[in-house]
Amino acid sequence: MSEDWSIHPPLPDYVFPWEQHDPQTREEVETFFNAPEITALKERIVDIGQRMWKREYVDGNGGNISIRVSRNLVLCSPTLCSKGFMKVEDICLVDLDGRQKAGIRPSTSEVKTHIAMMREVGVNSCIHAHPPCCNAFLFAGLVPPSGINPEADIFLGHIALASYGTPGSPATAAAVARAAHQSTVVFMENHGVITGARHVEEAFWFMESADAYCRMVLLSGLHKAPLNQVPEEGVRDFLAIRKSMGYAVPEGQPLYNTASYAGYALGRLDQKSRT
Repeated sequence: MSEDWSIHPPLPDYVFPWEQHDPQTREEVETFFNAPEITALKERIVDIGQRMWKREYVDGNGGNISIRVSRNLVLCSPTLCSKGFMKVEDICLVDLDGRQKAGIRPSTSEVKTHIAMMREVGVNSCIHAHPPCCNAFLFAGLVPPSGINPEADIFLGHIALASYGTPGSPATAAAVARAAHQSTVVFMENHGVITGARHVEEAFWFMESADAYCRMVLLSGLHKAPLNQVPEEGVRDFLAIRKSMGYAVPEGQPLYNTASYAGYALGRLDQKSRT
């Protein structure tokens, strides 16, 4: 009997089929808002909020979370609520103009920035937070260098930097939407990070990966030596893997987003002599 066999289980599908739903009347929206499948998404938002708070990506009432659930409706976290202590009944429902349609607490004003990203690049879920290591870059108007770490290039791409705007303002929403064409991981100058993804778990992965990568780059600076970028062939491999996973690579994007970091010219592994 041959032992040469394998199984091929499918990946779990966390994407909510929002295109299939379009409640219109107040009664239809209220029924939809309380449906079991929407309650499950509310529970997921609460879980993500707790994870953000435990990782110290948010403090006070900071941060917000959203999931698109119909052609014109978005679930989101409420304003003035700690994400570590949010409850299912706190979750709100707004339309794509940001007008609240359901919920017992007022929605976050920053949901309009999430909606702008959804409209502009087609993501289904967004998370905004203030992860410390990311903020250490964006407070200086910087993003971390690319071409150094496979996971960062594959999952984050060339992290985008959106120009400063007042939180929740139309100008901020427009700046984030423009930046999202470069990457759906967007650093907002002097503010925080917003990630957009196919589902809320993926948006949290991007947030977690971005802060972990920024932390590694900051720690590497303690060596007081240039960081090393991988050869061009390696970066092309990263981009091929990124595309195979369904993530966009902007047309004409250079292989590396910078040639220097912290006052040093970045090294290149294929240009270093080996003995």
